[in-house]
Amino acid sequence: MYTQEQIEQLTAELRSMLGDNITWKYEERYGVMLSEFAQNKSDGVFDKLSPMFHFQWDYKAAKKLPKVLKDELRDLARVGRKQKLLLIPKQDNTPAIAAFWWPWGHGGTYSLRLKVLENSIDAEDVKEKHTGFWSRLFS
Repeated sequence: MYTQEQIEQLTAELRSMLGDNITWKYEERYGVMLSEFAQNKSDGVFDKLSPMFHFQWDYKAAKKLPKVLKDELRDLARVGRKQKLLLIPKQDNTPAIAAFWWPWGHGGTYSLRLKVLENSIDAEDVKEKHTGFWSRLFS
């Protein structure tokens, strides 16, 4: 289990790349870094966030999340409509990091959570499930 200080350190570069127009705090409930911001900032934040993460799932695709990721995320693996789950797999000595993009029901506020994953989920753990049966069959 990572400490708050480790989570802050391991997500510092990502948070910096997202810009200083959003603020962050530690959310103990999920052991994540949390930012909440107005809808008018959402496009700019997501435009910066999306290219940083190698794998992304929306509501429909999340039904086929790799088991290792579902097991790690538990309740956080449930992706609702208009929500997204993003993942940077483990690289060298850097653990995998998941991002949770959650528009609030009223549409005026967005939450973004960054979670450092305990399990060493690498790209191969995710690729097999992410690419689908047919592409694996014919590759």
